[in-house]
Amino acid sequence: MGADLYRDGVARLEAGDGREATRLLEAALREAPGDVKVMHALSRALDAAGERERSVQLLELVHAKAPSEPEPACELAMALLERTEDTRAAEVLAPVLAAQPDHPGANLCMAMALAKTDPERAKAHLKPASRSADADQRAQAAALERVLSGQSPG
Repeated sequence: MGADLYRDGVARLEAGDGREATRLLEAALREAPGDVKVMHALSRALDAAGERERSVQLLELVHAKAPSEPEPACELAMALLERTEDTRAAEVLAPVLAAQPDHPGANLCMAMALAKTDPERAKAHLKPASRSADADQRAQAAALERVLSGQSPG
């Protein structure tokens, strides 16, 4: 039953129904307490449903349980960057990059976290991000590279 609730919740999330996704994923989590995959999906559903603070709290729990998982760590890092908690964002990303040094998304997030305080290290993290299969990540890496090089982000 829990797997069905998870699948249905993710399907509702992908269909853009954050409220129903949240309901289903909360039920899935009750059946599988502490399941990192369910917790991560629920955090995404909560965010989609406009419950950003609860989403970030859940991402913190996911990160504590699975610190080297790239997606939840990147999502948590981005939430921290929104709050200008750049140092904490870099700390969240460190275990991911220790486990997967070439992960494009984690490198892009780390570059963002370091951009203000250590632009040279930030640039080094842009290299793997620029090789991402995701066109948006490549574009973001190129834009940040231009900013760090003192060019127009344009």
